[in-house]
This record gives sequence, C-alpha cells and structure tokens, in this order.
Amino acid sequence: MSPSSLTAAARHAGAEPLWTGRPRAYAESTLRQAADRLDAEGAWAHVAHAVRAQVEGAVAKVDGEVIAHTDMLDQPYFTKKLAHAAPIGRLGNRLLGCAYFGLTTVALPGGPTLFAHLSWHKPAAPLRDALEDLFDDEARLGWWHEHVRLHIVDRGANGDPVLRWLWSWEVPYLTIGHRGAELWRFHAPTLRNAHALPIVVRPDRRLGGDAADGPWEVIVPAQPDDPDATRGIRFRSAVAFTEAELLSLNALYKSRWPSMENELKALQSQGFGRNRTRRLELVVSRGTDGEVTRLREREARWRGKVRELEAEPLSGKAVGRLIAAAGKVEQARAKQAAVVAAAPLKHARVEGGAERLGKWLHLLVHNAMALALATSPDEEVRVMAPTTVGELLLGQSALTVVETERLTMWVDALDAAEDRRRQAALVEVFNNLGLRCRGSAVLIHLHQRPAERTS
Repeated sequence: MSPSSLTAAARHAGAEPLWTGRPRAYAESTLRQAADRLDAEGAWAHVAHAVRAQVEGAVAKVDGEVIAHTDMLDQPYFTKKLAHAAPIGRLGNRLLGCAYFGLTTVALPGGPTLFAHLSWHKPAAPLRDALEDLFDDEARLGWWHEHVRLHIVDRGANGDPVLRWLWSWEVPYLTIGHRGAELWRFHAPTLRNAHALPIVVRPDRRLGGDAADGPWEVIVPAQPDDPDATRGIRFRSAVAFTEAELLSLNALYKSRWPSMENELKALQSQGFGRNRTRRLELVVSRGTDGEVTRLREREARWRGKVRELEAEPLSGKAVGRLIAAAGKVEQARAKQAAVVAAAPLKHARVEGGAERLGKWLHLLVHNAMALALATSPDEEVRVMAPTTVGELLLGQSALTVVETERLTMWVDALDAAEDRRRQAALVEVFNNLGLRCRGSAVLIHLHQRPAERTS
C-alpha cells in the first residue's frame, strides 16, 4: 500500500496488473478501505491461524525443542489530538501518541527465525501484556509446553510479580536480573569455567525457589573470556541448564539480538511500522488499567478472607474480624470507582483495521520468505535479510513475457560478479517454490545486459 497518489501508484505498480487482473493499479486509499472491511469480517484471524500453522509445521520438521523470544515494538503516531503518550527510545525518549505491539518469535535449531504471535496494546504497555495475550489460549500454551525449551524475555519482564506469574503457568523463562554480582563473594560455586571463574546456580529465594525444582538464580561472569573478570551477571530462570549451557549462558541470552531485535529491524525496513489506521477513541491510560487490576486483585483477596471468616464459629472476635474484612472489600471497591472516575480520557489508536490485517500479512510473508531462503544450499542466502533480497531481486525491475499458462519474468542481472551469483541463488530459491499467478506458472530468469560500446 504505497502512500501516494493514483498516478504515482500506477507509475510504480510494476507487475501489479498481472497479479490482480486489473488494467490499472490500486490506489492506497482503495486498498486501505478494502483491508478495513476484510479485517472487520475476521480475515486477520484467518491470517493469524496461517502464521501459527507455518510455525507449528516448521517446528514439526526439526529435531529438538526451540527457543522463543518476546519483545515490544513501539510505533509512533503523530496527532494533534490530546492522546496518551509513552517514551520511545529511538526518538530520544520524546513523548508521543503511539501504539505498542507485542511480538513473539520462534528460532528453529540451525534454521530461520519465525514470527509466531502479534498483539496490540495501549501506549506504555509492559511486556507482561504481550505475554498474557500470547498465553491466553489453552491450545497454544499446551504447544508451548511441548515444544519450547526456553523462552527468553528482556528486562521488561524480570520483576517478581511477572516471573511468579510465568512460573505458575510453567513457562520456561530466562531473563536477566536487576542487580549485578561480585564474583569474589562466591567461594563454593556450582562449577568453574576454563579461566576458573565461578558459575553459581542457586534457588531464586525471591520466588521461593527450590534447589531441585526451581526456579533458579544463575550468576555467571560478565566477561567469561577474561581471567581477571570480577563482575557477574544474575540471570533468573525456570529452566535447569546443563553444564555446557551454563558455560555459554551469556551467548544464549544474547541470542535475542539475532532472533528478535534484528528481526524487528528487518520488519521495519520493509514498512512494518507504517501507520495504516488513523482512527482514535477516548480511553483511560494503561497505568489506570494496571491500578484497577491491582485493586480488583486486592478486593478478591479480601472476599476470600470474608468467606473464610464466615465459615468459622461465630464469636465476638470473629464477628469483629468479619466486619473489618468486609470493610476492606468496600474500600477496595470504592477505590476502584474513584480511580476510574478521576482518570482523564485521552485518545488512543483503535485496534483493528488495515493496520492489524497488514501486520499479520507482513508476518505471514516474512515467515514464508524465511522458510524459502532456508532451503537454499548457499549459506549466505539462508541468512539473508529481507532488505538484501529486495536489493538483489524483489526490488529490481523485470520484463514479463505473458505466454499460455506461463509468465516468464526477465530480471536484469547486476554488474558485480558476486551480486550476480547471489541473484542466481535467489532465483533458484523462488523458482523452486512453484509460484503461480492467476493459474499460470511463474518463472524467473536473469537477463544479462549487453556490454556498452565505447568509442
């Protein structure tokens, strides 16, 4: 959906008329309106199911369990209306109206990284919101328990309440703790690395951990290759690691960079962060939502206390405790009403529309391309970024020859020999997919331009 006029869209449409069967290109507004209608009819749920099938099918073909990552993507939205705002680091922590998206990836052993889930949140939503949306499905949670060996989350989910919640749901989490550690304090370590630096595994006392069953706190050297290192890093985990994993725990945690951070950047480079839905609605802030949730939990605890006291034999003291507990329930309820009444209503982006459908379709295509590239015998192609694929092949102009039951696309070969080699490897990958357009087979060939004559 090109953000331009109909004339500009037609100028840059390329092979769009071949794919759509229309003589003219679609304008962005037409596509956005159609996407809004499709999303309202539930098309996004079908695409989400297809993305899930992609991941489950790919995982079923590999040996061993996989590693998952979850993170938040903040998407700026500039508006003159009074809107809820949140800091966005890459823009100098300026306060902007925006939307937050929770994204979860699954890294296949020795293979590509696939996106598994997308969720939409208010500005300033914590990482727990994305995790709750991810596991708010019994079938998906059951699949997670069966196939995910490790789920790495960043600092946004390393607080005790979040980790206690993850532990109760049996999520195999790994995150980094708030504080560092001094290695000289540990005189009886679990093991030592090649430089005799200590590695300590002990119960996570803040969560009531058990040495045998977990959860655990793991202290490893911050610089494991420096024999004079003195600083350690605290990890908190629900997974019992092997000795080999403990020795490389730093690198294991940092896999979130190639398997999440770099994947997010690849998505954004292809337009994932473009705003396609402009509708706003008046809502309370995410902070108010969190405070109301805590008050509801407090009310539920006191209601449970009231039920316990009602079951006890009546006496003067029991009646006094019952009246006090009932008063706490009323206080929590009144506090909820006061918080909601005092909370200012500001604008926030409405979930759905072309934005939601477009993002799910983007993830679907991204996964399909990652799986296709993984089939290449060329190692460089297997790890190729989408931007490089666009520069070498998908973004190049092509002359298309329309024949009976076949479309032959002639793409100009690049001048550099190394670029032509990578182009040829990509052409082989896409031809092996057996692509079809309107019932016709699609074949791609490289066209070597004749050398220019010099006088």
